[in-house]
Amino acid sequence: MSIRIIPHQDNGKPKTCDILNQKTGTGGHTMNLGEKIKLLRSEKGLSQTILEKKSGVNAKLLSKYENGRILPTADTLKKIAQALETSTDYLIFDNVPKDGLTQLADLDLFEKFKEVERLDPEDKAMIKKLIDAVVIKTKVQQVLKPSSQEPWEGRMKKTLTRLRDRAKGYSEDQIMQIVDEAVQAVRLEEQKKAAV
Repeated sequence: MSIRIIPHQDNGKPKTCDILNQKTGTGGHTMNLGEKIKLLRSEKGLSQTILEKKSGVNAKLLSKYENGRILPTADTLKKIAQALETSTDYLIFDNVPKDGLTQLADLDLFEKFKEVERLDPEDKAMIKKLIDAVVIKTKVQQVLKPSSQEPWEGRMKKTLTRLRDRAKGYSEDQIMQIVDEAVQAVRLEEQKKAAV
């Protein structure tokens, strides 16, 4: 990705640069740098004066950045991002989580996710369901205390055998629907706990 600096002219004088103020993206509203700074500052309940104290960046400059009149240097942008507890990637790019582009410590896993991104939507949906199932299994495993000293793998094999015996007569679609409903139930329960 290359970023071009395009000076604006106002009566023959440079007015501002448009390096990060272009709104990009294919759907919905995307925010420019200044809008993202302002939104994060508001979400955290910070005034420009408080952000100035946290970042060391003058409040008048912050106002100009938020309104898109001028753009911060890379060093200033880094200070603002740190004060807002986000990444510079989030402030600059679209479709980036607030904590940055590559927060996965497992680089092999990160590479696999990049490969998954290139798959067709149906395969992506299947992989998401598999990930959900493994996450739920792990959470259930953490909640349930072992009733015996038998290893987890042995208990899981017994459980799967019982499930297969009981699932006779169900189609693959019906089984997937049951799994989906279980995933939704666990997510709903997590949301309730998080709200408390």
